[in-house]
Amino acid sequence: MLIGGPFGRAATEESGFTLVETLVALVSGLVVLGAAFAILEVSLHQSSRVADVAQATQLGRNAMTRLVDELHSACLSPGFAPVQTGSEGSKLIFIDAFSEKSEIGTASAETSGKGAYKHEIVWNPATETLTDFVYPSTGGTSPKFTYGAASPAAGVRFGEKITKVGGTTPIFQYFQYTKEASTSATEPLSTLESKALSVPLTESSAANAASIQINFNAAPIVGGFKSSGRTVDYSSQVTFAFSAPDIKATISQAPCE
Repeated sequence: MLIGGPFGRAATEESGFTLVETLVALVSGLVVLGAAFAILEVSLHQSSRVADVAQATQLGRNAMTRLVDELHSACLSPGFAPVQTGSEGSKLIFIDAFSEKSEIGTASAETSGKGAYKHEIVWNPATETLTDFVYPSTGGTSPKFTYGAASPAAGVRFGEKITKVGGTTPIFQYFQYTKEASTSATEPLSTLESKALSVPLTESSAANAASIQINFNAAPIVGGFKSSGRTVDYSSQVTFAFSAPDIKATISQAPCE
């Protein structure tokens, strides 16, 4: 005899899911779980990419700022040619100075960090680094100084994971003033030659180097990604001049005029 429950169902009746219902629920759960993991993976990759771009941007901007700031102090006197013989696509040699005096003295004679210095910025393709070798002036008078050994001897590394833009564009390019400013209606006015000077710079070409274009690609240090939009291209140009040349006349200016 069956004893009825409060709702008229047998006390011994057992109900549950059928095998088909269980399989459907299992498959549905796996699909939802897979979708959740896919969303999580995409989110993690996107977060990693954004972090890498931010790191590359910060490091690249710091390196470019240091370079540009040093070049902005490279005109020691009117007509002075800051770029030195031997400069090339992966090595920039120039002279700059910081002083509170009316006439710049040697680094050994002025207070710490002041005076004239020769810089040799070297890009090493093997280590993908930018290193600044600084030679303090030890003798001579402005603007012709003599320089001692690099201090520190190993240089100061200020750029890492630095490569050429597109794999071919030189890190440093040098330009001289053109004889006449461009006047084309289809091109912007320019006082510089469109073609870069041949490198390495000779004594005569270095004396005419009135502008330096800096180009490099910066990548994040952590992770070492080189693709998938995780690197940043940088480009900046510094022209050595105390005043802008007259674009309406024939240009005969040298650097730092």
